[in-house]
Amino acid sequence: MVAWLVGGCTLRRAAPVAPTLDPAAVFGAVRAREEQIATLRARFTADSRSGEERHSTSGVLLVKKPDRFRLRMMLPFGVTVFDYLRTGEHVQVSLPLQDRVLYDPPPDDSSAFSQADLGTAFLRGPDAFPGDCTPESAGTSSVAIVCRARSGTVLRRIVTDAPSATIRDETTYEADAPHLVIGYDDYRPVQATSLPFHITMQYPGRAMRVEIVIQRYEVNPGLSDDLFQATAR
Repeated sequence: MVAWLVGGCTLRRAAPVAPTLDPAAVFGAVRAREEQIATLRARFTADSRSGEERHSTSGVLLVKKPDRFRLRMMLPFGVTVFDYLRTGEHVQVSLPLQDRVLYDPPPDDSSAFSQADLGTAFLRGPDAFPGDCTPESAGTSSVAIVCRARSGTVLRRIVTDAPSATIRDETTYEADAPHLVIGYDDYRPVQATSLPFHITMQYPGRAMRVEIVIQRYEVNPGLSDDLFQATAR
C-alpha cells in the first residue's frame, strides 16, 4: 500500500491548541484544526514493506473535502504506476504499467485501496470519527478519543497529544481486532496550522507497513474540479 506544493491561501486563524487538558476541549481543538483545511496538496515519498517485498515511490496527493481526493504514485522520471481517484462514492484505480483501469473495485480486490481506510487518512471528518466518539483522559498529557458503534463495539481509538491538540496515532478495529494503525509525528507549522511530516500506516493482519515522508504541503490551494476528472469508461 501507499499513502500521503507551493503557495496557497494563508489561513487567518491561529492553529487551535487545547486551552486545558480537559478531554472535551482537546477533542474540540483537534476537530477545529482539521476543519480549517478544505483543500490540500502534498508531495511525498513512500517506502512500503509487505513480507519480503520492499518498494519506494514518490507521489502527489490532492484532497478536496468533503468527498474528493486523488493519490498518484510515480517511479523515478515521473512514470505513474498507480492512480487512485475518489469522487463521492465512486472510485477509479488506474494501473498504467498493467494497462488496467478499475471502476468501483470490490473491497477484496488486491489492487485496490479500501475506501474507508483512505477516507480515514485523507478526508477526515466523519470518515475519521465514525459512530459515537467520546474523549477520555489517557495519562498526564494524552487524551484518547474512542469511537463506538451503536452496539458498543469499538470502531476506532485515536490517541492525541493533549497540549498541542495533535494526533499521535489512531487504530481502526474490525471484529474487535486492529485492522489499520496510522502513526503521525514530526509535526511542523504550515501556514497557520501544524501538519505531520512523517506518517506510518500498518496493517497488522497483513504484515504490511508503509512509511511516508512529506516533502511539501500546500494548505487550501484552489483545486479545479478538472483535477478529479475520471477516465471515460
